[in-house]
Amino acid sequence: PDGRRAGALGTIATFSFFPSKNLGAFGDAGAVVTDDAALDEQVRMLRFHGSRDKVTFELVGHNSRLDELQAALLRLELPQLDAWCDGRRAAAAHYADAGLGELAGLPEPVDGCDPAWHLYVIRHRRAKELAAALGAAGVGCKAYYSVPLHRQAAMRPWSDVDLPGTDEAARTHLALPMSPVLSREQAAEVVAVVRDADLG
Repeated sequence: PDGRRAGALGTIATFSFFPSKNLGAFGDAGAVVTDDAALDEQVRMLRFHGSRDKVTFELVGHNSRLDELQAALLRLELPQLDAWCDGRRAAAAHYADAGLGELAGLPEPVDGCDPAWHLYVIRHRRAKELAAALGAAGVGCKAYYSVPLHRQAAMRPWSDVDLPGTDEAARTHLALPMSPVLSREQAAEVVAVVRDADLG
């Protein structure tokens, strides 16, 4: 909001540079940003086995350093990030312009926010059937979060809770193709498959 970029809205923020992300490295990579000196120092220790100097260990940490090869690639890609995000925004507009909103629930950004659309996730009451129809037509799609967090085995000790909205979102969401180079014609083809599936 207010022209501020992601990562500048709070005390600390994290970024994923997984290869499929808007700004992707060769492999697993990420960053933590903060303007809080104490948090900065703590995160630097945590990423380096909990040490400041390779000799003493004040925290239980991890080996989570961004290596030079990943950093070099990201540095080369960074100047293109704004254009890539603009391309993704255009792709989202192509879906809306092609009438996708008449067939499915579209993501609705919060007022004042301009998403970069890493994923373009729609809602459809028959999402599984729609995914099958898209797949049969050669259109890639995926339900990324079909098992909600509170239903995961690892969360069982804390999951004695009823979350009907979360369960519904898990059942009805579907990510459509999204790319900075997704053309108006390609978006229209995807929407045509959704329309032809006639799943109401």
